[in-house]
Amino acid sequence: MEHYLLIVRSVTHAQSIVRALDRCGIRSSMLRAPTGLTDRGCSYGVRIRAMDHEAARECLQQAGLVPMRIYGREGSGYREVTW
Repeated sequence: MEHYLLIVRSVTHAQSIVRALDRCGIRSSMLRAPTGLTDRGCSYGVRIRAMDHEAARECLQQAGLVPMRIYGREGSGYREVTW
């Protein structure tokens, strides 16, 4: 995997995830969810490096934050994954 994309319902949820990851020392960035990854028009994504996925999972569990879906970037596309 090149990176992971955590899909969430709203900009507020995405901001909460970015802040929680930042407190855990994990770099992330927020973006609009790419077309085709969600059926919701206002979804957002939080991008994390592949090497941070385990730490990010633990961090978000402790913070009580759960993404709707998680995708891994492979080559030119995304594949849904589970943590």
